[in-house]
Amino acid sequence: MMVGIQRFIDKYLGCMIVLILLPFTIFNIKPKEKRKFLLIKLWAMGDSVLTLSLIRGINETFSESTVDILLRTKVKDIYESYPHNRLYNFDSISDVMRLVCKFRSYDIVFDCEPYFNLSAILAFFLGKERVGFSHRIRSLLYTQKNKFRKDQHMVQNYLDMLRLLGKEYDNPILEKLIVDEQDIIAVNDFISKNAFGKNFVGITPGIAESSKNRMWYEERFANLADQIIDKLNCQIVFIDSIENKDIVEKVISMMKQKPINTVGKFTLKETFYLIEKCLVFVSNDTGPMHIAAAQACKTIGLFGPNTPVLWAPYGKNNLAIYKTELAPAIQNDKGVFKNGNRSGYMACISVDEVFKSVQHYVQNHK
Repeated sequence: MMVGIQRFIDKYLGCMIVLILLPFTIFNIKPKEKRKFLLIKLWAMGDSVLTLSLIRGINETFSESTVDILLRTKVKDIYESYPHNRLYNFDSISDVMRLVCKFRSYDIVFDCEPYFNLSAILAFFLGKERVGFSHRIRSLLYTQKNKFRKDQHMVQNYLDMLRLLGKEYDNPILEKLIVDEQDIIAVNDFISKNAFGKNFVGITPGIAESSKNRMWYEERFANLADQIIDKLNCQIVFIDSIENKDIVEKVISMMKQKPINTVGKFTLKETFYLIEKCLVFVSNDTGPMHIAAAQACKTIGLFGPNTPVLWAPYGKNNLAIYKTELAPAIQNDKGVFKNGNRSGYMACISVDEVFKSVQHYVQNHK
């Protein structure tokens, strides 16, 4: 509900502010150097993981560069787990006050939000040059505009922002999230006490707050988990947010075997390492799927309302299962997140095909 309200305010009030600022674009300042960079990413944990390749690209293609991040609390742990110069939290009054003093202090600002007006307004205030996607009225505030291509992965859409500046850079894998020693110890202690064994498969049956039709069926997750335990001799570990506690408990209640439920037992940063330890990871199209791909865990993503062309778990060792013939219900570039018709999107993915994919990864594990 809160996310919906914020999107509504951004759509209408934000659009008005963009139009008010539009005449001031004639006062654009060309930076003498390109060393101070800011990346704006306010929402979406999984999408935030995908922007890390852009940060690596900036650091590798611009000498002596610094990259600061403007974010919100929900994605803070992602960026804290990757080398950066400074984080500014838009949910923090003190950080906002510091940003007020940084008018046009960045040489280039990369706006990595696909549709928010707020991020474009912030980019206009903070950057001499601004790079963002070319659709919607907010793009008038940018100095460099990048097409939001739906025929390639989002990682490549972000790297196109760098290519727009004349820097050729690519990355075939996601950037790994760095885990502190105390987080590693906490997870390893839990694994030891619960006798996981060497081979365990992680499953995330829930999703984030929007577009609930992305969720595969609870009974199918239960069936899949039982088969993995029975036929592959692997333990099942459920990894999900506390908001999805009821969903995980419902799945477990349908199972014949006994899995391990880690919901509420770890911090998000500890969860990064727990996912990294999984032999295989199965997830709906949601944040933990991208974290698993970043941590080099063989990842299977289940897709329906969203297209895996844009959002598949990135990397050649990962798999997206996508069976629906319906048009995508999610249009990220337009801020459209339609719900409904869960069966039309997700029912066509069978337990058998997901199990065979897990089996392939387990049997070919080295």
